Amino acid sequence: MTERKKSRTKPVQAEVNIGLVGHVDAGKTSLVEALTGKWVDTHSEELKRGISIRIGYADASFFKCEKCDKHAYFTNSEKCPKCNAKAKFLRRVSFVDAPGHETLMATMLSGAALMNGAVLVVAANEPCPQPQTIEHLNALEISGVKKIVVAQNKVDLVEKKEAERNHEEIAKFLSEFGYKNVPIVPTAAHFRGNIDLLIEEIERTIPTPKSDLKKPLKMYCGRSFDVNKPGTKINELKGGVLGGTIISGKVKVGDTIEIGPGPMGKKIITTVKRINCSSGELSEAVPGGLIAIETTLDPSIAQNDQLKGQIIGKPGTLPEPTSEISVGVHFIKRSVTDIAPEIKTNEMLVLTIGTMTSIGTILSSNNKKAKIALKKPVIVEKGQRIAISKREKMKWRLVAYGEIE
Repeated sequence: MTERKKSRTKPVQAEVNIGLVGHVDAGKTSLVEALTGKWVDTHSEELKRGISIRIGYADASFFKCEKCDKHAYFTNSEKCPKCNAKAKFLRRVSFVDAPGHETLMATMLSGAALMNGAVLVVAANEPCPQPQTIEHLNALEISGVKKIVVAQNKVDLVEKKEAERNHEEIAKFLSEFGYKNVPIVPTAAHFRGNIDLLIEEIERTIPTPKSDLKKPLKMYCGRSFDVNKPGTKINELKGGVLGGTIISGKVKVGDTIEIGPGPMGKKIITTVKRINCSSGELSEAVPGGLIAIETTLDPSIAQNDQLKGQIIGKPGTLPEPTSEISVGVHFIKRSVTDIAPEIKTNEMLVLTIGTMTSIGTILSSNNKKAKIALKKPVIVEKGQRIAISKREKMKWRLVAYGEIE
């Protein structure tokens, strides 16, 4: 029996990762706070600049009051805030807050690899689509995220007619991307407006993915860190911590795990000492939600996200690292620029492979297939999709995806 099947008085692992995506300043982080009670912009530079720079994470438990007809959905309370009746626990959800600024697109793409579904946040007081609205929807398509809900945020800042016009723009934009019958929920995150309706649509639209626990462990590392405070005694030091999402299989305390391609391009072996999720310590973790694994690694190896982008698996099951890949190239039809749909020999690209970002140089290309030399080794599997970004006017733009051959 997995942890999520036990009583909710014990730590409960989240079942699904839901991304918050959209143009900068649409209100994604405010919406995460309205849903979870947590402000995920905690990095000092984020607080100074007022934008998300890193991927933010926060969990929430969804509840439903079966006595109330309206306002029946809420988070993090076992009692209905309206009638005080005992509520039904639905599931625990991890929210992944992706930065919307164009210069941080590579960070957003690495976060998309962790998402099972997404809430596309669109500001009601701006025309739709904005440049990063387009790029983020392209990123979801590349990552295979098909289940989305739209939060038409900041409706408190516009008149009714303007909100209705914006709603029509959103529906037309989604239709052009092939997303039809997507629920669009007007919200006012700062006032917690319609958060109950947003939760209801998330429950209807984004299911918990089915997972195969019999497959070998595969986990994407989205971050890594050293949790020791300066001055900690040597015998009290804790090992490096890896944070991310299990894609398949499971992991238990005491398991031996392999990390690849490894910080120096060579896979490393370590042991799982502890497993944590936001609600507490687990003895075993399965796919769904975001977890943290304390290992026996020297903490200096994991500090400051040095292992971000690594893949974690059972020893002997991960493919060998490679510094050269061949891909089938598929250009994005709905780019935010008029950049030429081509990649040339010797051109430099930014590639997002799972949660890893790598620089690549084109060795050969006919615009349908390309051979790429990588600045640092990666682990890939045949058929895996990778995001390809190209430099244009001093900016990196998402232009295509590659399929590993």
